Parts: sequence; C-alpha cells; structure tokens
Amino acid sequence: MPVIPGCRWIQQNTQVINNDINTAQSINASLVLDKFVTWTSLDFSSAPEPKPDKRHFEKIKKVSATNSLLNNSNYSHLKQRRYILNNVVTFPLTTQTRLIVNHGGESILDNSIALHPYYGFPVIPATAVKGVTRHFCEEFLKLHENNRNLYLRIFGNKPGHKDAREGEIIFFDAWPTSIGSYLELDIFTPHYQKYYEGNALPMDNQNPVPIPFLAVRKGISFEFAIVPSSNHKGNDTDQFLDQIKGYIIEALKTFGIGAKTGSSYGYFE
Repeated sequence: MPVIPGCRWIQQNTQVINNDINTAQSINASLVLDKFVTWTSLDFSSAPEPKPDKRHFEKIKKVSATNSLLNNSNYSHLKQRRYILNNVVTFPLTTQTRLIVNHGGESILDNSIALHPYYGFPVIPATAVKGVTRHFCEEFLKLHENNRNLYLRIFGNKPGHKDAREGEIIFFDAWPTSIGSYLELDIFTPHYQKYYEGNALPMDNQNPVPIPFLAVRKGISFEFAIVPSSNHKGNDTDQFLDQIKGYIIEALKTFGIGAKTGSSYGYFE
C-alpha cells in the first residue's frame, strides 16, 4: 500500500495522544494495550501492520504501576462488593512463576494479556479458573468417572445430554489482592520463523527475531472467589465450597494457568 496522501494528521494525533499518556495522572492500561499504537511512518508499504514494540509495552507497564485509575481505598471498596453475596468464599494465592493469561487474545499487536477493561489491572478470567479446575478434576482425580454426581454438581453438563444440568458453583475472576506494580517485560525468540510460517526448512541461517510481551511478575498475590449458585439446594454448603476451593488450589499448583505453562509460566504456590 502506498503512502496515504493528506494523512499527516495520523502521525500528529498519535504524538498528541502519546504525550497525553505520558503526562496523565491516571489512565487505563487496558485501553493503551488494546487501542493505542505508535505509527512511526506513514509509508504503509514498508510497514503494513503494527509490530510488538518494547517501548510500547514498557509504556503499558509504567502506566499500570504509576497511573492507576484506582487507589488502595477505592480498590478495596470495589473488591468488597463480592462480600454481599451469601456464602461467598475468597482465598489468596501467590504466583510462583510469571503469569500470562489471554496471550493469544485479540489485540492490535501480536501478543496480549488479560487486563480489567475498565481499570487496567491484571485479571484471571473466571472461565480460565473454572477450566483449569475442570481439567484437574478430569485428568488427575477422574472425578467425571469416580464421582459423577459431584462432578456435575460443580460443573454441570451441556443441554441435550441425559444428565444435563446447571452447575451449583459460580466462579469469579481473580483479582490482585492490592494495587501495585504487577507487570514486567518478557521476551521470547522464535529461531525458525520462516519454518513456522511454512516458507522454509528449520535451518540455522534464519535470523531469530526477539518478540516482547507483558507478563504478571512472580510473587503477585491474587484473590480467588467462588459462591453457590441459585440452584444449590444441598445442606452441605460449607463442605462443598471447601472441597472446590481445594480443587482450585491444587489445579493451579499442579497444572498452572494461562499461556506457556509448558515453559513454567502460570504456577501458584
């Protein structure tokens, strides 16, 4: 694509927004990650799409740590809303390794990370927590075979099955226990990029290209939460919740969560 005539405003507006980000007292890191990228050239024939840039991720890291939309007081108030629910169970767990969730999510760049859409702090989506817990129960405990009723009470089953039902547990997104500096820059380096793209054999004459991305630091404490759903009718609520809490903890210690668990990311202690 040739240079777009009359589009100098793209570069100028990008510079204005960049200055606003640098000087703002508070800003949403999630918005910067998902919507903002610096165009250094208007010649789109040589730069057809934005690429991950270390400086861009450093900006998001800085914004997340120092320009948060929340302080400790209103963040605590935000989290306290969970406690109005009957029988809610919360518990903290700390990252033993770096953590990256939603690494392959939609983004203007190649790599993403799960940040709260309104406030910009890292989150672990409830679907991910439920998914890894289910995986632990199936692969490690064989709960779907050894105790089918308990398995269905926790996770339910799809409509159309003979034992279709809703699960009796609601999983919540996990949030950091406090406001702070969560993110750090990481890099992975594919050595055979042309091979991965299907254009060449995996040979040592291909130049490795370092690709930056963001991860949650080791040692960050997250608060997890579960609560019985409206269709929970048993009289074993405390025991039931405590059992599921144990499954979640063991799942996160055993399998980890998010991307790159095979490279020791996403584990909790």
